[in-house]
Amino acid sequence: MDLFPSLLEEIEQIPTIDVHTHITFDSPAASDLAQIALYHFITSELEAAGIDIAKFDTLSPHKKLLEASSGFARIKNTTSCWCLEQILRDLFALPLPHESDIQEASKRVEESAGRADWTGEVLRKANVSRVLVCADWRKPVPSGDNLFALVLRVDSLVNEAHSARTLDQLSNITGQPVYEAGDLKKAVGELVANAKHQGAVALGAAFDPQTDFVPGDRTAAGSVLSLALLGQKITREDRRTIRSYVLDMVLQSCAEHGIPFQLMLGIRHIPNSEQAITGYEVGSIAMYADLFKRHNRVVFDVLVSHTVLAEELAVVARSCPNVVLSGAWWYLAFPNAIRKVLRQRVEMLPMTKCCGFFSDAQCVEWIYGRAKLFRRELSITLSQLVFEGYLSHQTALQLAQHYLLENPKRVYKL
Repeated sequence: MDLFPSLLEEIEQIPTIDVHTHITFDSPAASDLAQIALYHFITSELEAAGIDIAKFDTLSPHKKLLEASSGFARIKNTTSCWCLEQILRDLFALPLPHESDIQEASKRVEESAGRADWTGEVLRKANVSRVLVCADWRKPVPSGDNLFALVLRVDSLVNEAHSARTLDQLSNITGQPVYEAGDLKKAVGELVANAKHQGAVALGAAFDPQTDFVPGDRTAAGSVLSLALLGQKITREDRRTIRSYVLDMVLQSCAEHGIPFQLMLGIRHIPNSEQAITGYEVGSIAMYADLFKRHNRVVFDVLVSHTVLAEELAVVARSCPNVVLSGAWWYLAFPNAIRKVLRQRVEMLPMTKCCGFFSDAQCVEWIYGRAKLFRRELSITLSQLVFEGYLSHQTALQLAQHYLLENPKRVYKL
């Protein structure tokens, strides 16, 4: 594996595009150390190590860090903590937070956040040229720039289409009253058209494993819509009927405007909790494969957080020209899983079928940490394949160029 250091050095020179984040457009950098050191992946590990994070909600950033500081030594073995160490060391010349130096460390982070050029500097160090930012369809659409571009999330529009409140929100945002299925189609089309006009490069949604879809039926959806507007009881089957119709209308509008759809699968949210686990329903990939084929004018960029789904989607992507696969989402974003997913995709799919990197970050500093992790794992995977004789050094670099830069540029028309 002597190939690894040289290949990593070459891959680090390739710019990349981060296709999925939760950055805030008007404040992309962390305003304090707690926003970096208590990223949700870190807090979940601190909680698992015995830190009572429930009290964090009532504490100041400084006190949160004091409460958490004793737990960092217990999670130093995790990949999330490795990423945090890279961020603190490379961007701020800081170690992991310790109760004796939190005040000075916080001051250093806050000084950096106050610099007008800080966001650009972090992205340059990460060698990230563009960042895609998720924003909810119900909120004012933020304007993109030469660094950030919008992905409009429509999860709640699809999942709550049976709700009169959701229908009212859609009417208010689009100016299109919704009284019957034809109105609903017009309103969805107006929403997508407005998003495209305001700079959105994609629409997207995450669906729980138990959420299922059938081909949309305008007549059946109209009947459910009438029940919803009258405040009548909506059955589980009714919900499936109208969400399937709305998703079909969203995807038809995406096709009309040439916008890709970012689909996130494999996470099951725990009721009455902010926590989530992986989830998978037998037969769900066949359902989505049917969706991909019915909407073959839409490019689907699929993010996945379940090993079984990752394997099945690689098979689907082989037969669906309009399906690409991105990165490794949530609980697959750890070295062992990243290598497995990457190798599977490299071996099975043309090099034009994957967008390699996304960070899922909430501040630009975590884009740096995640980019460093992904380039390292990509280099390890490709080095192994070169060593085994399956790839030449030149082909490995060509594939890295596609995964990191060329594919996301093409898919999202950047």
